[in-house]
Amino acid sequence: MKRQINPTIKAHLLRSAFIVLPLLAVCIIPFALAQRTYRGKPDERYGSRLPLRVVNPAGSGCTLIDEGFDDLMTLPGWALINHSQPLGASDWFQGNDDVFPAFDGASTAYIAANYNNGGDLATISNWLLTPEVLLQDGTLTFYTRTIELSAYPDRLQVRMSTNGASTNVGTTAVDVGDFTNLLLDINPTYTVGGYPETWTQFTVNISGVPAGTTGRLAFRYFVENGGPGGVNSNYIGIDRAVYTGPCGPPRPTPTARPYPSPRPRPTPAPRP
Repeated sequence: MKRQINPTIKAHLLRSAFIVLPLLAVCIIPFALAQRTYRGKPDERYGSRLPLRVVNPAGSGCTLIDEGFDDLMTLPGWALINHSQPLGASDWFQGNDDVFPAFDGASTAYIAANYNNGGDLATISNWLLTPEVLLQDGTLTFYTRTIELSAYPDRLQVRMSTNGASTNVGTTAVDVGDFTNLLLDINPTYTVGGYPETWTQFTVNISGVPAGTTGRLAFRYFVENGGPGGVNSNYIGIDRAVYTGPCGPPRPTPTARPYPSPRPRPTPAPRP
């Protein structure tokens, strides 16, 4: 004779089953579906960045220049040319950590220019040319700044020449020679506070240059109505200039950079 289950116990068991089964469905079914179908949107997974496993074609190439300006006496292939009118008492010089320290490295490891690049009331045009590099699809990054709360606006241009190793920047303060391609102009309207007052990185992307083209990039400290007698120009620094370009045959052996005739130089400093 089979044992009969107490009707009360049976009712409790059935009631428990009806409660447990829906809970299992709620927990398990969405989890299973998510494992099969959900991949998420790119922005949800990586923010604004590409996945690290994906190679970004725009960032491909070789690092051809990585300059921290630790010592301006050892800049092979670079050229420094001051065509300010009238010419002042200083050119590009080693950074002065009493004004502000370098972005990285030793405290003076940056290159600087100031209002004394021109004499009296001047158009300052002081050039810093990179070594000759392959230019197709290249990218230049660098850091720059002026002093805090500067009352005398500064300005910096980045220009490009596609004429090989040429250092032709013209002969006057307003000439550009072979450097006709203006890539970047920081504070062209001479706005007080318009030049970064903390180390700020800028990126310049080069496009439309035929394969195999070589040339130079140039930093041009270009300030009109500058100098000790002008209302513009104070003190700027440039640090950690990195150029990434196409990988190719070795670059020509850098030649010695031209130096202007020695002149007495005051201690580099911002304007009083």
